[in-house]
Amino acid sequence: MKDNDFELALNKLLILFIINNFNHKLKENDLSYFILNYELFNYFYFKQYITEMESTGLILFDDDKNYYLSEDGKEALELFYENIPEDNIEFLKPRIEEYRHDLIVKNSVSANIKSENETNYAHLSIKDGDVEVLNLKIEISDDKMGKTIVKNFKKNPQKMYQDILRILISKE
Repeated sequence: MKDNDFELALNKLLILFIINNFNHKLKENDLSYFILNYELFNYFYFKQYITEMESTGLILFDDDKNYYLSEDGKEALELFYENIPEDNIEFLKPRIEEYRHDLIVKNSVSANIKSENETNYAHLSIKDGDVEVLNLKIEISDDKMGKTIVKNFKKNPQKMYQDILRILISKE
């Protein structure tokens, strides 16, 4: 196999490996961000590989537009897994774990400014799967205040949640 063919096959295997490790939790923009952020290959190659693997049925989308491997994709990954250099696997595994955590936080924490009946609110929420753990709507006096609340909440939503709970259940 020529070097170019090997690189093409390896890059497709890496995409299959990454998608498989996210288990229906990765949209195209999340996958492209991951690939480009770690400079695995450039955007144009990424789009080429994705298009080819979609058209051959190796990767599919679920109803939420998340990627997953078809049975053929799983078989291809299983069959050729040993061709992925161990360096690549060792490089990707901790980054996949970290990014998986980042996606969970990104997809479970929401903070934005909304307007209802000429009144502005900061709307803060935290979800754990389908369960809404926190749903808080706070009236704000202006956009600057709202942006500050949203920014602070997104910075550390777990701590904010704990602080709100602590205040609400204190006996003082």
